Amino acid sequence: MEKNADERALVTVKRILTPIDRSGYKEKILAYAISLGKAWGAELTAIHVFEPGLGIPGGRVKEKERVREEEAKREAEILLVQLIDPLARKEGVNIRKEVVEESDSVAKSIIDYAKKNDMDVIVIGTKGMTAVEGFFLGSVANNVIHHAHCPVFAIR
Repeated sequence: MEKNADERALVTVKRILTPIDRSGYKEKILAYAISLGKAWGAELTAIHVFEPGLGIPGGRVKEKERVREEEAKREAEILLVQLIDPLARKEGVNIRKEVVEESDSVAKSIIDYAKKNDMDVIVIGTKGMTAVEGFFLGSVANNVIHHAHCPVFAIR
């Protein structure tokens, strides 16, 4: 038997996570996250998953690799600042920004971050950065949708 409206639990969304990549859809994804955050009065966090270079045997990282990783991480931080700060000012919202180091995969890193930080919703783009990924539901988005602990809004 279905519960009446008074007996149903309301869902409260306090934290929204939006992973940002370098695709051409990042502005659209962020715009949806901002709209949802404003409507729900939720905190927004945008992350970019940083993919570190490969180390050499024994776990030591070559100096060149370390320098490349540091440059790539700085570029990721710049990407988030350049994308988010103007939109956040325009919309009057505060968006936390973080570059996250990849663990096993980009999708797993997003899922782990969301769970560790008690996110209520993930807003993610479905189009990857290649034509093949754009044709199908992006593999990262697909994995996040199927394995996240919380609801996922897929933006296409």
